[in-house]
Amino acid sequence: MIKINLATDEKKVNEYIKMLQEKFPLYEVNVNNANDFNMILIERENCKNCRCLSQCKNMNPGYVSEYDGNDFCYKPCKYLKEKNKESKLDKYINIEYLPKRILDAKLENFDVNTESRRKIYDKIISFVENPLNEKGLYLYGSFSIGKTYTLACIANELAKKNVESLLIYFPDLVLDLKNAIGTPRFERLMNRLKTVDVLMLDDLGSENMSAWLRDEVLGPVLNYRVLECKPLFISSNISPKEITNHFAIDKSPASNLKAERITTRIQASLSSINMDDCNKYFR
Repeated sequence: MIKINLATDEKKVNEYIKMLQEKFPLYEVNVNNANDFNMILIERENCKNCRCLSQCKNMNPGYVSEYDGNDFCYKPCKYLKEKNKESKLDKYINIEYLPKRILDAKLENFDVNTESRRKIYDKIISFVENPLNEKGLYLYGSFSIGKTYTLACIANELAKKNVESLLIYFPDLVLDLKNAIGTPRFERLMNRLKTVDVLMLDDLGSENMSAWLRDEVLGPVLNYRVLECKPLFISSNISPKEITNHFAIDKSPASNLKAERITTRIQASLSSINMDDCNKYFR
């Protein structure tokens, strides 16, 4: 900010005000507000060279001085707006047992260069617009073809609509539930799986399936969500035709019947898409 002695430097003051008036032709610049207008210029210059919020040199980090025609005020810069937007989205997305960087997944970066991906993209758009009346997705295929990334994209799109989702790595959830048996945490976890707006189970099939997991965890969760019309998404390395064998623990008639019951619930509430036509990458 330019320092001028208003009592002795009248000529400099006039030149100072004239310079500012040229910069702000729509407003009247005078002795009383000249330094405020000069601060706007300084902070605008700071913003030109700024690349992130941590580099901010303005008096109030993340904010830029402005004049709205009536008074001087502070407005958030683009980096603070983006941070606030992400914070708002974060409260609608819950990630368990997965790296937080998965939240960087964005639908605008989602590759649609294969038939399955184009189909998935269209399904996502339809689901986000009307999540209560659209089926979820059962995404299956080999490793590293973008199944988890796809689920994260959906979670981010839902957050923009203020819809809460839980994206959870299923094998680690199983371990957590086993350790929580007999404690209040077990009931809290089960209640969360049942009641969250949109549940996403990532990598179903990589866990060690047991009768307890099938009958006391997965069955009740799926049954509740189907009855309450709560959307579900699943990613797996196992195809829908093979998933029944995964659930049939000992291949007995009773076990096969329970496995078929769970498979039927999955097929009734999810649209299956094979992603094996995708390349080995994460988007």
